[in-house]
Amino acid sequence: MGWFKKTLAKVGVGSAGVGIALPSGDTKQGSEIDVVLTVTGGEVAQQVNAISLSLQCDFMGWEQVRSQGEQGRKQQRRRKTCALHQWSLPDAFTINAGEERVFHTAFILPQTTPLSLGDGKVWLEARLDIPLAKDASGKVDLAVKPDDTLDTVLDTFEQTDFRITSVKNEEVERQPLPFSQILTLEPVAGDLSSRFREVTLTVMRQSGQCELQLVFKPQGEGIGAMVGRLTGSGNIKRTLMLDTAATAESISLQVSDLLSAVSQ
Repeated sequence: MGWFKKTLAKVGVGSAGVGIALPSGDTKQGSEIDVVLTVTGGEVAQQVNAISLSLQCDFMGWEQVRSQGEQGRKQQRRRKTCALHQWSLPDAFTINAGEERVFHTAFILPQTTPLSLGDGKVWLEARLDIPLAKDASGKVDLAVKPDDTLDTVLDTFEQTDFRITSVKNEEVERQPLPFSQILTLEPVAGDLSSRFREVTLTVMRQSGQCELQLVFKPQGEGIGAMVGRLTGSGNIKRTLMLDTAATAESISLQVSDLLSAVSQ
C-alpha cells in the first residue's frame, strides 16, 4: 500500500497541495501585496525543494501556423500568457501526510500590471517543486485597481462625459512588455461628442512618470469618413507625460487642458 500511494503521488494523485490567500485585499497598482500560502500534505510524506510564485496575465496575440503540406505562412489569433513578476521561497522542507504548513510572503504589484477590466485576467500562481513527482500548484485571481495617478486620469475623463466602452490587452512589438492595455472611451455629451466618436488610451510607465498615448477618432459619415476610419488618416494623436508625484488637482488640470485643446 505504501508503494502504491507513493506511485500515485508521483503523478499527482493524493499528493501535496498549495492554496493562496491575499488577506489585505488591496490590489492597487504599485501597492504591496501580502500573500499567505497554505501547503497541505497528501497521502504520503513528500520533499518540497522550493515554492515558486508567479504573477501572470493574459493578452491576445498572433501565432504562426502551417498545416502539413501547406505553402506560405498563416497567422491565427490566440490568447497568450505573460509573467509580470516571479520569485520563490527557496527553503526546502518535508510535508508529512495530512500535515498543514503556512508560509507568508509579500511582493510589490508592478505599476505595469494591467487593470482587471475587459476579458483580460491577472492571477497569482504558486507551485511546489517536488522532486521526482508532479509539481502541485494553486492560483488566485486578482482584481487590479488603478494607482492614484491613473485613477485621477480616468476620473477626469468621466467628469468630462467619457465612458469606458472596451478594454483590451493586445500584443505589441519592441516594448518592455509583450502587450499593451488599450482602453477605449466614448464621449457621451459635451463638445467632444460632436467631434469624436471615441478615444483610445494607452498608458506607458517610466520611472516616476506616467505617459498617456491618446488617439482621438473623429465623427463622420459617408465614404470619406469610412476610408478615414480604415486608414486612421483623420485621427488626432496626442501624448501627455504626467509626474506621478504631482497632486491629483495638477494631474486632472493637465488632462482637462489637453481635452479642451483638442476640442477647439
